[in-house]
Amino acid sequence: MSNIPMPPLASPPCYAEELDHGVQGAVPRDAQQARDVARWRRAERERLTTERKGLSVATRAHVSFLLCERLRALISDLTDGVQGRVIAGYWPIRGELDLRPLLREWRAAGAQLALPVVETRAAPLVFRQWTQGATLQRGEWSIPVPPASAAQVTPDIVLSPLVGWDAGGYRLGNGGGYYDRTLAAMSAPPLTIGVGLQAARLPTIFPQAHDIAMTWIVTEQGVQPTREPLK
Repeated sequence: MSNIPMPPLASPPCYAEELDHGVQGAVPRDAQQARDVARWRRAERERLTTERKGLSVATRAHVSFLLCERLRALISDLTDGVQGRVIAGYWPIRGELDLRPLLREWRAAGAQLALPVVETRAAPLVFRQWTQGATLQRGEWSIPVPPASAAQVTPDIVLSPLVGWDAGGYRLGNGGGYYDRTLAAMSAPPLTIGVGLQAARLPTIFPQAHDIAMTWIVTEQGVQPTREPLK
């Protein structure tokens, strides 16, 4: 395993100590504590995003390569191949790790790719098919997405970028709640894999009732199961 140079992490905000961790370091007990959790999450999200964006181009490319290696091995272990499976990836923004080479490899092996699209704010995401050679358009927040004419699909596997994460499989995202909202609305839960930096691990994200844990967390340093894998 290569040693990857990473910038040092700053200390968490001091007001994290104000939060009542409870039995599992999780659910706020009252409105004030819910506000404290939201405030802490905003600060951690800003800190971790800034540190991730501060990675050099070479380091980000190397970490992305290692992450793709881990993901390839995990999917190989969990499935009998990607042919015919619908895999939802993402278009990297704000310094997120780049999985596009692996996604294209899976498409060449027979997988159907999809990208998440915000059609309505504060509503579940939809997943549009991402075909080879398709011309993407600018969606919400200028994120490239397949055009409205692309078929909507239901993914078997969802790769969800994370800003931070904890050992319970809970992810700290960009703050919109879109992945939690989307997974809660799906009748058949997909295999969910949160992907991000090992250095973004937190003791807890203080998950609330609406937060949905990932099946797995994958970083450049390895794969961490967080609950019983879906069959």
